[in-house]
Amino acid sequence: MAAKSTKKNTSFEAGLETLEKMAQQMENADLPLDELMKLYEDGMALTRELEAKLSAAKGRMLEIQKGEDGKPVAVPCQVEQQLTLIQEDDEE
Repeated sequence: MAAKSTKKNTSFEAGLETLEKMAQQMENADLPLDELMKLYEDGMALTRELEAKLSAAKGRMLEIQKGEDGKPVAVPCQVEQQLTLIQEDDEE
């Protein structure tokens, strides 16, 4: 049986767990093609929802860096290359 897509208030983690269960069902069961396709479509819809939540979370992240005047400034965070005041202070 196909799992339902997440609701707006469902956590990212719960959605990810649901997606993992759907993938296991698809891998481990001899499902009729119609049910397999329904699981696939529901999984793709859930994937889009989770990607949107992840993107929104990344967009809310700010990082504090030293500005040109030496004062702290909040700037959008580059998760892959995070620079923080703590790391800069450790280097000094």
